[in-house]
Amino acid sequence: MKKLEKLIEKLRNLMIYFISFAFIGWIYEVALFLIEDHIFVNRGFLYGPWLPVYGFGGIVIYFLFYRLKNKPVKIGKLNIRPLLLILYISAVAVLVELATTYICDLTKCDWKTLWYYGDEFMNFQGRIALFPGLKFGLVGILGIYAIIPLIDKFISLKNKSAYIISYTIIIIFIIDVIIHIFTGSTYNGPV
Repeated sequence: MKKLEKLIEKLRNLMIYFISFAFIGWIYEVALFLIEDHIFVNRGFLYGPWLPVYGFGGIVIYFLFYRLKNKPVKIGKLNIRPLLLILYISAVAVLVELATTYICDLTKCDWKTLWYYGDEFMNFQGRIALFPGLKFGLVGILGIYAIIPLIDKFISLKNKSAYIISYTIIIIFIIDVIIHIFTGSTYNGPV
């Protein structure tokens, strides 16, 4: 029974990270549109405020780079670890985004309605581009040094309220995904 409880706890924690990253990605996308185009656009293709591609990207970044954040890489007295992390995160985020476009192609999801970088500098087939990738790196470094520690604090709470909140959000997210399977994308805003 203890093994099952530990497995459920690990899955809960993984979902909390995933949904948190997906939610933060949604905020990031909505904020970009507000700043750049001065309009509110629900960038998600689900009903809730989350973008699963950011959830997947955040999980990958968490497992690959979070443990490296406090391991200095120095040039003289200057620790360049944060700069290296920005570059690593940018590269991984671009690969996740690229893979997502190919998965969308296979599943007949039109990724071009969600993003298209055809007019961006150094783009590849409009799927990925240099500057959006660097933006992901900057957001990712913020995640590693500020957001993940906050999520860790929430996960470490072992009280009933934290469990109720987390399981409620997980259930709502799963219901949203199931509804999406049957109804299709909710996104119809500008790219």
